[in-house]
Amino acid sequence: MSGLSMETATAATLAGSPRPARHRPPASGISRFVDSGLRWACRGAAATILLMLILPVSVLLIQAWPAVHRFGAGFLVSSEWRANELEIPVRDAAGKIIQKDGENVTTIEPPSFGALPVLYGTAVSAMLALIFAVPFSFAAALFIVRVAPKIKIAGPLSFLIEFLAAIPSLAYGLWGLFVLAPFLATTVEPALISTLGKVPFLSWMFFQDVEIAGATVRRQLPAAGRDMLCGGLVLGIMILPIITAVSRDVLKNVPRAQIEGSLAMGATWWQSCVEMLRYGRAGLFGAVMLGLARAAGETMAVTMVIGNNNQIVLSPLAPAQTMASLLANEFAEATDGLHGSALLYVALILLVMSLLFNIVARYLVVGKNSRTSGAH
Repeated sequence: MSGLSMETATAATLAGSPRPARHRPPASGISRFVDSGLRWACRGAAATILLMLILPVSVLLIQAWPAVHRFGAGFLVSSEWRANELEIPVRDAAGKIIQKDGENVTTIEPPSFGALPVLYGTAVSAMLALIFAVPFSFAAALFIVRVAPKIKIAGPLSFLIEFLAAIPSLAYGLWGLFVLAPFLATTVEPALISTLGKVPFLSWMFFQDVEIAGATVRRQLPAAGRDMLCGGLVLGIMILPIITAVSRDVLKNVPRAQIEGSLAMGATWWQSCVEMLRYGRAGLFGAVMLGLARAAGETMAVTMVIGNNNQIVLSPLAPAQTMASLLANEFAEATDGLHGSALLYVALILLVMSLLFNIVARYLVVGKNSRTSGAH
C-alpha cells in the first residue's frame, strides 16, 4: 500500500511539475537581417497602397482648386455649363441697349460651369441600372445557391456570370450602340409612347416643355434610342455579374440551420428564400453598393449610348450626360484653365463618391455586423 502511494505521489508530482522551457538557438546575423528586411518591406507595401489612394485625391484637389475656389459648393447646384465668354450688350434702366459712337456697349461675361446636369444624369442612370439589375442578380444568386447544385450546373453557371464581368466596357458600348439603341428606337420606345403616353400621370415620361419665341410648347420626345433608358440598361447588364457574384457568396454563408428551421416551421420554399435574403440583407446591400459604384464610374459604354446632352429632363427617354461621359467628351478639348479645372472638379467629385460607395459596400459585405444582420 505504501509503495502504491509513493508511486502515485511521484506521478502526481511529475505531472504537476513545470516542463523545462525549450530555448531556441540565437538567430544568426543573416536571419535577423532577413526578418528586418521583410518587416520593412511589408510596412513599405502598406504605405505605398495608402499613398496610391492619397495621391490621386491630392492631385485632383490641387488641379481643381481654381474651380473649387471660384464656384465653391454652388458648383453642385448650378446647371449652366459654358466654356466660352459671352459678349452681352449693356442696357439702361428702361431696358434699351446703350450705344456709344454708334456701337453697342457690351460687357464680357466669363465662362460659367455647374455640375447639376451631370450629377442628375449619373444618379438617374445608376438608379435605372439598379432597378434592372438587382432583381435579376438576387434571383440568379438564389438559383445558384438553392437549385443549381441539385442539377450539377452551379460551377458552369457561376463561371459564365463571372465571365460577363470580364467583358470590356467598350464591347458593351458597341453592343448598346448598334443593337440595343436601334431596337429601343424602332420597337420599345414607340410602343411605350403609344400605350403609356395617353395615361395622365405618366405623360411626363414622353413629353417635354420647350420654350419657343417666349412661349412654352409641350413637345413629344422623339424615340431616339440613345437616351437615359439605353444607358441605364447597358449599365444594368454591366453591373449584374458583380452584384450576382457577391450576393451568391453572401447567401452561401447563411447557416443551414436558418433554412431548415424555417422549413420545419412550415415555410414554403419561396418563404425560406425570403428568409435567406432577410438574413443576409447587410451583405446584399453591400453588393448593391458595389454595383452602384461601378455604374456611377463607368465611362466608355455609357458615353456611347446615353446621347451626351447636358440637360435635366425628367423623362428617361431624353438624352443626358453623366460625370464620366462629360470627362470623356470634353477633357481633350479643355484648353482654358478654368474649363480644365472645372472638369477636374467633376472628376474629384466622382472619385470621392466612388470611394464612399466602396467603403460602405466593404463594411457591409465583410464588416463585423454582416454575418449577424439577420437577427430580428
